[in-house]
Amino acid sequence: MSKKLVLTAVLLILTTVLSGPVLADNISIVNPSFESTAGPLNFPCGTGCAFNYGPVPGIPGWSSSDGGSWMPGSYFSSLPDGSLVAFANAQSSLTQTLTGTSVLANSLYTFSVYVGDRTDGINGNYSLSLDTILGGVTTTLCNVSGNASSIARGTFQLESCSYLSASSFPSGNLYLQLTALSGQLDVDDLSLTVQPASTVPEPSSVLLLGVGIAFLAAMFMMRKRREVLLTA
Repeated sequence: MSKKLVLTAVLLILTTVLSGPVLADNISIVNPSFESTAGPLNFPCGTGCAFNYGPVPGIPGWSSSDGGSWMPGSYFSSLPDGSLVAFANAQSSLTQTLTGTSVLANSLYTFSVYVGDRTDGINGNYSLSLDTILGGVTTTLCNVSGNASSIARGTFQLESCSYLSASSFPSGNLYLQLTALSGQLDVDDLSLTVQPASTVPEPSSVLLLGVGIAFLAAMFMMRKRREVLLTA
């Protein structure tokens, strides 16, 4: 009888594990690590440090009224990816419309951005959002905000937000918006993923797995105890 119970528990656990989440799909972002530049970094800022600035030449794939591409040199101890980052000055944004990519029903979207705090501490408040845009009007799907002073000086920290769509959702193209609310915003290595909501594990599934493991452990201990009594 105990063997049948153990077998049932094993099958239950295997079913829970095999029905777990699948890998999310990456949504294409143009120049997500800002390694492509539209022109030379013709403004020097120290040893190994240079940047470009303004709407022209700008950053390929991105729009910005007051920002640009930057090779930060010693302002950061290391970068998340490559040798360049993007920056936006106070009250300006870096934006990108993902043309032809709209929200899918019943899907989980995760938007991630590395945010930095320069060694000289001039970075400030920021807002990072995944939106939709239709007819020039944006609708926020998810947003994460903060102050770079909470990040270790001279390093980057990963910030993320998620949006779970239902059967009805905002229309339009997906739209990325990275805004410097005060000081400067420095960002690198963006990513956007999507996966069907049905593959996101529910808390009940995790609880079921835990109960199954506990049951197996209890059955194993009872069987060992019975073996000891029989051999005594």
